Formats: sequence, structure tokens, C-alpha cells
Amino acid sequence: MLTHVQDLGFRIGEFCAEPISKSEITEILATLAPYYGTATNSAVLVPREDEAVIREALKSAVPRITALGTEIREALESNYSGILIPKLQLNQVDSATLGFVLFALALFIGSPTATDKIEKRIVWDIKAQSDKTQPGHVPTFSEHANEAELHTDTQYFQQPERYVLQYFIASSACGGGTSRLRDVTCIKEQLSRTEMGRWALDFLSQQELPFRIPTVFTTTGSRDAVEVTVGKIFGNRPSIRFRTDTLEKGLQAFPAYDTPEVRKALNILNAELNNKDLISDKYLDADNLLIINNHEALHGRSEFTDLQRHALRIRIADNVAQDDARVLLQAAYAQA
Repeated sequence: MLTHVQDLGFRIGEFCAEPISKSEITEILATLAPYYGTATNSAVLVPREDEAVIREALKSAVPRITALGTEIREALESNYSGILIPKLQLNQVDSATLGFVLFALALFIGSPTATDKIEKRIVWDIKAQSDKTQPGHVPTFSEHANEAELHTDTQYFQQPERYVLQYFIASSACGGGTSRLRDVTCIKEQLSRTEMGRWALDFLSQQELPFRIPTVFTTTGSRDAVEVTVGKIFGNRPSIRFRTDTLEKGLQAFPAYDTPEVRKALNILNAELNNKDLISDKYLDADNLLIINNHEALHGRSEFTDLQRHALRIRIADNVAQDDARVLLQAAYAQA
């Protein structure tokens, strides 16, 4: 089902899989209809308590999708932290139907999660939106066209999802938006080669740091809300929790964490992350599917100017206990 083609970098692999057929898409839509309706509007795809029942129904209806999702998960839990499948021949499917197909696949990798707190949508558009750049709004990488530095998705949540699935509907004609991956094992091995690197690795494995939660994911969604998640950069599960901009905003909001030792360790880490020889760069075309072990690899992209670049994303939990992390509100922190 999932066949290795080549390695693209340290624990990053390209695989091929048999395309998802029209008949399988029809079966997916019919199987999901009793739970989400017959109108193919991917906005209706939200987490349900009967997820296990839906998964079993799909398992009977589309066994090949079951096998593909299972093999993807097994690969991401063994030899690979990132998997690229270049062609699934889904580029002729409308984006709403596409969301249902990707959701079905995601159910066999783990448990798809709600991206936002209000609408609880599972399928999320990664496309630059000019209305999300207003003063006071803290945007996510999915909302702008700037560079997305190497990061852990939802590092600002107490429990970051284990996997991230991205399907590309349209690539950027400008040549920008190149996807970047960096495996955490490689990062740790490189840091361990020097005395200062070993010190930074040990320090960032013990020191808790604050990551500011973007506006759309705060409890109220208000631009005035200042919330952070406090956790360690290097841990057990996730193995890495990192994003520069939310960390910088967290340190600004909670300056007691901003010590000389923290800055020293972060400088060492960032120098290693910027080692271009060990970053896997890949320009992803339309119909490319990328799945990442979000606990084991950092991902990012270069900036782009073609605002037609469009991908769909699904975050997927594995429901396994993770390291402790906690949320702090600025008002409560100030009163403490």
C-alpha cells in the first residue's frame, strides 16, 4: 500500500500509494452521510463522541483507506518523522469533498481534532487572509504569507496533536512557500556534539517557557486576551515544543521567564536550527500530501507572494498522555 521511493532528509521520506478512486470517494461520502449529512461542506466536520463507530463504518466501506492510514501512522512511529506522498489524484475533486476524503484518511491515523474553539472545524484552510493582519490580532502561520520558521504545530496548546496532515490544492506560482522539515533526533544529535550544545539541550529540557496563544485559539477569541502555555522545549512527549514568534510574545507578556540563561540557550538552539545543510526543503505541488509527526519534527515554509497558494490541514491526536504543561492568563499572573 505505502511504498518507499526515496529519503528526502534525516527521517523524512517520499512514498507512493495507489490513488484514491472515484468509487472509494463515493463510499466515503455515503458512509459519512448519516453522521454529517449529504451536503459536502467540510465545515460540518467536527469531532463527535461516536468517532469509533464512524471509524468502524469506514473500515468496512473503504478497507484500502483503512490500510493506508494505518501504514502512515506506523511509519511515523518507527523510521520516519515526515512522509510525502506526491500524487493521490485528488486534484479534480472539489475542496469540500476533498475535506471528507482527507477526514476519512485521518481517522485511521488517529483522532482528528477541532482547530478552533468556536466552530470546532477539523478541516482548516492554509491560505493567506488579508483581514487577519489587523492591529492587535496575533495571526497563525496559516493566515499570512510571511515565512513560517521551523515550529511545532499547536505548541501553544497543553497537548499538541501528534500528527499534522497537509494536502496541497494549489502551489504558489511565485516559487515561494517551500516546505521545510527538521527531525528532532537530528537536532539533539547535533547539539550533543559540543559542550555548549549539550548545556543548551540540558537547560531547555528542564526550563519551562511561555508560548503565547494566537488570538483565534484563546478562550474568548478577543484581541485583548493574553494567554500563554508554559512548557519545556525538549521533553518526552512531545519530544520538541517550539515556535519562535509565539515564544517571543510569551516572554514579552511574562518577562520573569526572560533570563540571560534562557536567551543564551535559545541562541544556541536557533543557530542549530538554521543549519541549512540539515533542513529538508521541498517545493510541494498541487495534489501533494504531507504528513508529519508533530512531536518528532519541526516544520515551516519560506515566504510567498502568490496568494492563491492553498492547502488543507487536519491535526490528529493519538490520545496518549503527554508531558505536563499549563495555561497562564496575564491578568491572573499579574495578581499572583
